[in-house]
Amino acid sequence: MSIYFKKVGEQLFRVTCMVLLVMGLSACLYEMRQKASIPYQVIAITGSPSRQLLGQLQVDFLTYLDVNVAVHPVDADLLVEILQDAPNSQIASSTSSGQISGYDLNDVVVFRAFDQAGHEVISPTEIYGVRDINFSPHTVLSADIQERQMIEDIRKELAMQITLHLMALGSRTSHIQQ
Repeated sequence: MSIYFKKVGEQLFRVTCMVLLVMGLSACLYEMRQKASIPYQVIAITGSPSRQLLGQLQVDFLTYLDVNVAVHPVDADLLVEILQDAPNSQIASSTSSGQISGYDLNDVVVFRAFDQAGHEVISPTEIYGVRDINFSPHTVLSADIQERQMIEDIRKELAMQITLHLMALGSRTSHIQQ
């Protein structure tokens, strides 16, 4: 009989802790994170983004912004135009025998945003992503794979930077309205 009361006591303790946690969080005005609100309902991505950047932008817009992504620019009330998406690499280091042992990877994206009326909402903006890659000359094949993964990571970060620029539009308009 005492084992039964011990289990009931443990369950009661857990429930009490959970209730206190929820009450504590609600007391400090905690609420679930919501999507950022911007003054546009539908966004289209135009210009010349790479396939990776385009896909990541679509995912980020749908995940972090309270908008839909249009396939055709005619259907959108905000157009994000990718003017340049140019990954590039430079030799950073080499061995004494002249074999390459490191690269500097960088990607430059230039974008702008404008509404359907043609008013520029975000002027042409350059954003950069940079990575250093070092490898052994004996593992050249893995260096190619690593380079592709790093370019993909850079593009994810660049897509998030563009998303953050769009999130700032929401905070700008809320300050103007107040």
